[in-house]
Amino acid sequence: MPPKKGAKGAKKEVKKIYDYSGLEKGMRVQAECDGAYYAAEVVTVATGKSRAKAPVKVSFNGYDKSWDSWVSGDQLRSKALKVTKPEVEKKADKPPLEINFGYWAIRGLGAVFRMIFEYKGVKYTDNQYSDGEKWFKEDKPKILAENPLANLPYLQCGKDTVCQTNACLSYLGRRLRMNGLGYKAQLKNEELLCEVYDTRNAIIELSYPFKDVCRDQKEHDEKAKKQLEGGVFGKYEAILEKSGTDYFCGKTPCVSDFHIWEMMDQWKMLGEKHGMGNILDKNAKCKAFYERFRALPTLQKYFESDSYKLPCNNQNAPNGVWFK
Repeated sequence: MPPKKGAKGAKKEVKKIYDYSGLEKGMRVQAECDGAYYAAEVVTVATGKSRAKAPVKVSFNGYDKSWDSWVSGDQLRSKALKVTKPEVEKKADKPPLEINFGYWAIRGLGAVFRMIFEYKGVKYTDNQYSDGEKWFKEDKPKILAENPLANLPYLQCGKDTVCQTNACLSYLGRRLRMNGLGYKAQLKNEELLCEVYDTRNAIIELSYPFKDVCRDQKEHDEKAKKQLEGGVFGKYEAILEKSGTDYFCGKTPCVSDFHIWEMMDQWKMLGEKHGMGNILDKNAKCKAFYERFRALPTLQKYFESDSYKLPCNNQNAPNGVWFK
């Protein structure tokens, strides 16, 4: 039984467009009559609108003129009859996402999002708060009206207002298809988003005096060197070793790759500040990932921008910061 019209699996019939210009009077062809093809000869090719559906008149060999018929292209066989493909109406490209993003005027967590936006060609407004005045008095009340969890970073896209770092990154991952291909890659991406936050917290505790981990510059220097010497990216090296892929969750970057790279860059800067050179030299695969990511074409605009030159941490924090 043939599939019903519109049934799943049924192929949509594409209308053929015939070019009859190669057919001439007296040309031998094969023409269909009552479901069978017979030797025939072209009598005339009409060009008027009245004969548009069946413009070729043929006479069948061995039959008198009473059998002459007007036929269409799908009733003819001839090398001179050409079929042209109809122009397929192109679907309009989806407009890029438009995002209203907010974070402090530092790299911090903001750099992760700015890189993702640039990498995927997202149209975005980057609200960089240089102090608490505009954020706490003007913009936070507006975000609170949309989401009681208002915090920095936040992002707004359409009717969605999303807060909290990993929730924002997961949201972008879904919208931009950057959470991993397949459930295993998606699970690894989620794990890494959590793991890299620990890596970030470690550098934050070294940087801000109000954390009471490093109460003075001397304490910061001692503890920073100790952490740097111990190796920060051993776990990440093991993941790349096991996966054998260019990026942490596959062949292309996921949202977690952006946060990992930002942490590598900041820890690398910290190591250089303390005269320890490139700490990534200890982890060959991490270093290769770092360089591969840094060379991504769509990120070069970001790396040349003022946003990449922002301090890593907030210099306006209470008592300043040990690592800027």
